[in-house]
Amino acid sequence: MPNSTAADDLEDEVSFARCRYRHPMASIGVADITKLKSNGYYTVASVHSATRKTLLKIKGFSEVKVEKIKEAIQKCQAELGQQRRKVVRISTGSTQLDAILGGGFQSMSISEVRVMRGMGSAFCFLV
Repeated sequence: MPNSTAADDLEDEVSFARCRYRHPMASIGVADITKLKSNGYYTVASVHSATRKTLLKIKGFSEVKVEKIKEAIQKCQAELGQQRRKVVRISTGSTQLDAILGGGFQSMSISEVRVMRGMGSAFCFLV
């Protein structure tokens, strides 16, 4: 089964849906996505990195279907790459916090910050 992090899973699972509904991707139907997920392919990246031989082992996938899926995923990856190039980092104003965040908060995303109780979270966000 493919390996990916929880953040990748969430981001790419959303991307799976985005690509599915933005493009006329009749080659990847809901049933095909369900089969992919039941075989451990939850993300666009995991399907992209899977070999054709491996995907052919999925029950109901023919060579023609696998080829169409690979082509659709490749187009989707290209679109996601274009979207990711538009992402910028927004500085928090704190060099230490920016370092933890890898340069600041990412644009076009939702970030959740959790601070342990008693660590001055109210002060941190009032500044």
